[in-house]
Amino acid sequence: MFSFFFQKIVNNFQFKKNIKYYYILFSIFKLFIKEKIIISFKKYKFYTSPNKKDLSRWILKNLKQWDEKNIKIIIKFIKKYNASFIDCGCNFGAYSIPIAKKFKNKKIYAFDASEKAIKEIKKNIALNNIKNIQYFNFGIGQKNDKKVFNQNLEDFSNTGSYRFSNKKIGKKIDIFSLDYLLKKKIIKLNSTVILKIDIEGYDFLALQGMTKIIKNHNVIIFFELSKILIRNTKNFKIKFINFLKKQNLKFYDLNLKDRNIILELKKLENLKKNQETLGDFILSNINFK
Repeated sequence: MFSFFFQKIVNNFQFKKNIKYYYILFSIFKLFIKEKIIISFKKYKFYTSPNKKDLSRWILKNLKQWDEKNIKIIIKFIKKYNASFIDCGCNFGAYSIPIAKKFKNKKIYAFDASEKAIKEIKKNIALNNIKNIQYFNFGIGQKNDKKVFNQNLEDFSNTGSYRFSNKKIGKKIDIFSLDYLLKKKIIKLNSTVILKIDIEGYDFLALQGMTKIIKNHNVIIFFELSKILIRNTKNFKIKFINFLKKQNLKFYDLNLKDRNIILELKKLENLKKNQETLGDFILSNINFK
């Protein structure tokens, strides 16, 4: 009953500019809602949940598209370069769904190590009647391997992001490199490849597992600088800088302005204790000047 009425409230407020009263209603109804709530945008929609450990909660709370700026930039690049798109850490499909709806004749590759995340993206694929997303339930890394993965979100302080476990708590899952997947023709890529990588601190390993793709393709990689990268990789700063130089990858902000990677990493190290990320950046072997 509560979910039914709140769905009506969402439908009423979604396209209004002033939703301050909605926030009040959300703070009340979130305590009682048990079912998923559908958020409809112009050309696609999502199942969302008020659960504080569910990433889709942000959409339900704010009635806005997740990472809207990033998605618009990706769509622009796909149009300009006829690029392939790979979503590493797809979760419920915040990126893959709108991009697949925009480019119905283009194959979208979505990866997530979490069975729960794949179940969520499958529901959203069905909700939108999408045929061009190919999803995979395994991890992306530097090399083919097996690693323990923890899907119990209560073990983490962050919101809605599953992680590999250093405490051997969880289930062993397969990990493959993107280079291997391309070699085995599991994925097929155009000359320009766009990647969104968000795999909770193992993003650098994914980069190291795609050196052949970087060498043989134009790449545009959306990459988040976070403290967990530093925690997960010994001497991360030196290794990351050397990797970018060796692979001839330039470092841009989302406005395609050159950024000094040394200065940005210093900013990352000096973030306040309650701040985990510096933000999203673009790594590319394309000169955007």
